[in-house]
Amino acid sequence: MYKAIFRFLYTALLTGSLSVMNVPAHAANDALLELLKILRDKGGITQQEFELLRDTALAETGNPASPIAAETPAQTPADPVPQVVAAAKPSPEINTKGKLEFKTDEHKFRIGGRAQHDVTLVGNDGDGHVGSSEHQFRRARIYLSGTAWEHWDWKFQFDLEDADDSGMSIEDVFIRYKGLGPASITAGQRRAPFSLSALTSSKYITFIERAAPTDLFDSESIGIGGRVPGITLEHASKNHTLAGGFYLMRQRSESETDSIVERKIDDGWGVTARATWLPVNVSGKQLIHAGAAFGYKHYPNKTVNRFRVRPGVSEGDRIVDSDGSITADNFLGMNLEAASIWGPFAASAEYSYGDFDGTGAAGATDMEGFYVQGSYFLTGENRRYKNGAFTSVKVKDPVGGGWGAWEVGLRYSSTDLGAGIGADSGDVLTAALNWYVNDNMMFKLNYVRTFCDSGGSDTCDWGIGDGDPEYLSFRTQVFF
Repeated sequence: MYKAIFRFLYTALLTGSLSVMNVPAHAANDALLELLKILRDKGGITQQEFELLRDTALAETGNPASPIAAETPAQTPADPVPQVVAAAKPSPEINTKGKLEFKTDEHKFRIGGRAQHDVTLVGNDGDGHVGSSEHQFRRARIYLSGTAWEHWDWKFQFDLEDADDSGMSIEDVFIRYKGLGPASITAGQRRAPFSLSALTSSKYITFIERAAPTDLFDSESIGIGGRVPGITLEHASKNHTLAGGFYLMRQRSESETDSIVERKIDDGWGVTARATWLPVNVSGKQLIHAGAAFGYKHYPNKTVNRFRVRPGVSEGDRIVDSDGSITADNFLGMNLEAASIWGPFAASAEYSYGDFDGTGAAGATDMEGFYVQGSYFLTGENRRYKNGAFTSVKVKDPVGGGWGAWEVGLRYSSTDLGAGIGADSGDVLTAALNWYVNDNMMFKLNYVRTFCDSGGSDTCDWGIGDGDPEYLSFRTQVFF
């Protein structure tokens, strides 16, 4: 009894003495534990007393690395409570900077859309005939897109403005697998790879509408471009892109109200391919782009729609028109493109050629067209480029803290259907003034002047003579 009391008092005195020594806490603790071990081995204290004093010392200084602490196996921690594990999982990242996006490590979900409203004033046609003015929603689109398990992209885009035409209300519906390194494969409806201007989103084009030759070769009639269902293989790197695929082309009858939802092999099938290269690329602000594309379409039923196109005004009079549907076996088209970004200055040009294998009265004929355009940011911004196409503009000083971005542009285009299908040709001059309020809102003003040589009866002249209509178009645009 007295021996045990002595041992306890001795140990307590020893512990208290070491605790007031001017030594680091861990060093004093280790020394104490060594002394406790000696007392235990010499019989000064029991094993139970040793463990009690050791645990007390470790609790005071928290030194699990002590050699004495190593003598006792560590307790296996209890499994975490499921509610704690759930709470510890990272929450999805939410991005609202110009878009609405939810993102986790493996998945991404995005909601976006655009609205474009146009007001157009029609001027004198050169023969004293003045057209009417009008306004319309050119596009009102909403889309859902995302990424699943890192390698699967998907998109669904619907156009509310065209909702009354069930065949045109669905714009993009596809699934893309991108787990092949720099290559990917896409199945579904999307734009076929043909033309720089056609593959640049309408949100990012400099002018209100694309040039007439682009719209002609991208139309449903020819079908070597445009939105079509099929399979596309793509490969992209920093300075080049390759894309190609097989597509089911659609045909619209001369009745504008006919549905074009159904896709049939009899309507036509084709292949399209495109390659681009950047021989110069300095941080995306100084670059030179070169590209080429070809497309082939076969018409099993030998029926070809009417070939016609507007002059870069969505409701303007058509500058070329084949004056009705014609018959043909196939169509082979090609496109050459060049572009450059040099600080605030940007330029692009494209030449399109088509060999049309018509039958009957049309016979074989060639059609062609080209455009040349340039633009300049007065406020110092620059156009941007990604994967073979122009993309969004980043405004340096948005309205609210600055004056936004101001851009001027000029474009000249020419389109010729060829003698076999209408003998129509027409040129268009377009001037643009754009005001970018911020990255997602802008206003565009275009002056459009047409120069026509009509071989048909209802092209570019309101039915009388060869007039040259002019237009003043204003667009309000917002997208996210």
